[in-house]
This record gives sequence, C-alpha cells and structure tokens, in this order.
Amino acid sequence: MPRLRSHTSNETLIDFLIRELPPRARDQAEFFASAVKEAGERYDRYSQRRDDWWKFSRRRERLRKIKQLTEGLSAALCELDILNRDELDSRIGPEKIEYLIGLLNLLHREADVLDRRTQASGKPIDHASQRWVLQLADIYKSAFGREPSVSGSGDDQVQRRGKFYRMLELARPASFARHGRLSTKHIQSLLKTRRPLLSLQDAVRRVRREGSPAGSPEES
Repeated sequence: MPRLRSHTSNETLIDFLIRELPPRARDQAEFFASAVKEAGERYDRYSQRRDDWWKFSRRRERLRKIKQLTEGLSAALCELDILNRDELDSRIGPEKIEYLIGLLNLLHREADVLDRRTQASGKPIDHASQRWVLQLADIYKSAFGREPSVSGSGDDQVQRRGKFYRMLELARPASFARHGRLSTKHIQSLLKTRRPLLSLQDAVRRVRREGSPAGSPEES
C-alpha cells in the first residue's frame, strides 16, 4: 500500500483517501493511491531526463525527421517496380508489406499531430509538472466524482484550498521538492485547460496510456 507523506505533516495519502473519499469509493482507496504513486514515478522519470525534452525546438526537429523518413519509406515501398515487389512479397509476405505501409502512414500522421501541438515559441513549458497535475486531476475526478479545483492563498490557507490541493501536497513526487511550493495560480490555469473525463475507465486508460513508454501524451 503506498504510504506517500506530505512534506508538512505525518498524514499519508492513503490516510487522506480513506478519510475523505465518498463512502462508495473507500474500498478503492488503495487503487487510487497506486495510480497517484505511478503518476509521481512518471514525474520523476520526466524530471531526470529534463534536458532531453526541455528545448521544444529540438523536439520538433525530431518529429519532423520522423515525418520525413516515414513518408519517404512509405512512398518508396509503394513505388517499387513489379519485379522487386513480387520478390519482396515472396520473401516476407505481401500482407506484411501492406501492414508496414499502413504503420508508416499512421506514424507519419501522429508525428504530424504532435509536431503541430508542440510549443513553437516563448518560455519552455514544464511538461513534467503539467502532466503530473493533470493526471492527478483525472484521478481525483474519478475518485471523488467531481471536478478538481483549488481556492485560497497564502502559506496558512492549505485547508481552504480544498481536497484536490491537499491530495497534491500529499502526493508530491520525490524530485518535486526542489521546485518549491505548489502555486495555486499555476494549478488553476492548468485545470482550465483540462478535458473533463467521462468515467473511471476513461481516467484509468488515459493515465496508463500516458505512462507507457510507447504512449503519446498530448502536448500543450
């Protein structure tokens, strides 16, 4: 059972969930705590490799290279002369070539979507903290049955900021402390960009998809 602790108290995340969850959801406290822990571990992985993704121009260059290569290979396969195509078909199977062309086209299309969504100017976005907050917002909505929000300000206003803010405090990833206190203004601005979830199943699918090494987290 995850026993994540706040930096400011001895209360653990599981203590908070068991106390604050609606009665219908309390038997799922460990499930939600595990999902929160996974989101925190994902933040730590992103934070450790910050230099790899911080420069958005480099990220866009990589995506455009993928677009160029996939488009070129797909076109080359489609333009094969009949002799070479028959030879390749006999060696690896015609269905595999068609499948590969389809995958290349899919990869090109999704890389193009990511390219258009990737930041093009301005101050770099801290995607590690952004995705962590939004993933916890999805978990909160599924656990508590209402949209997350924060209110209040100042160091002595933690209780007035609400349950979602308290959950964030209790769930801070190991490498998050160096960024200082959670900004209510920043959290509120992130929540305004969030797409509401339809169900618990949607939340689980989104959190797991974005945590997969092969996933494609949405850019902002």
